Amino acid sequence: MRQWGWVGRQLFADDLWHLNRRSVALAFLNGLFWACMPMPLQMVAAAVFALVLRCNVPLSVGLVWLTNPITMPPYYFFAYQLGAWVLGSDGVSWPQEVTIEWIQNQINLIWWPLLTGSVIIGVILSIIGFTVIRIWWSLQVGYNWKRRKGRFLKRTVTGHGATQTADQSELPPDDRESRSPD
Repeated sequence: MRQWGWVGRQLFADDLWHLNRRSVALAFLNGLFWACMPMPLQMVAAAVFALVLRCNVPLSVGLVWLTNPITMPPYYFFAYQLGAWVLGSDGVSWPQEVTIEWIQNQINLIWWPLLTGSVIIGVILSIIGFTVIRIWWSLQVGYNWKRRKGRFLKRTVTGHGATQTADQSELPPDDRESRSPD
C-alpha cells in the first residue's frame, strides 16, 4: 500500500482489522453513534473515526447499516419526537401522507429537534453497546478459562503424558470397525 502513503498505512494497519476486546467495543461505540446521525455518508464518518479511535474498521462501518432504508423512517420519527420533547418545542403537525415536498418545506422546523434527538439516542446507544460488549467479552473470557482449566484438570487426573485410547462407544460406527483389534 505504498502508493496510498500515510492514508494506506493508517487504513490498513493490522490493529484496525483484528477482533479484540478493545477494538470491538470501540467499534460498537463508533458505529452505533454514526448509525444514529441523520446525515449522508455515515459509513465514511464511521471509517474516519475508526482510524482516530483505532478500532475495528469493518465492524464500525457495518454497524452504520442498523439505520437502513427500512429502519430510517421510524427511527427518525422517534428521534424527532425525542428532540422536540427535550427542546420543549411544538412538534410539527404531521399530514395524512408525508411527502418529500412536505419534508423540504418543513426542514427548517425539523432539523434541530431531529439532530438533538439523534445525538441523544446515538450517545446512549453507543455507551450501552460499548458497555455490553466489554462485559460480554469479559464473561466469555472467564468462561473459556474455566473450561480450559476443567480440561486441563481432566487431562492431569487421567495421566499427564499417558497415551489415551479412544473409547469405542464414542467413535462413529465406521471408526469403531477400523479401530477394533483383530
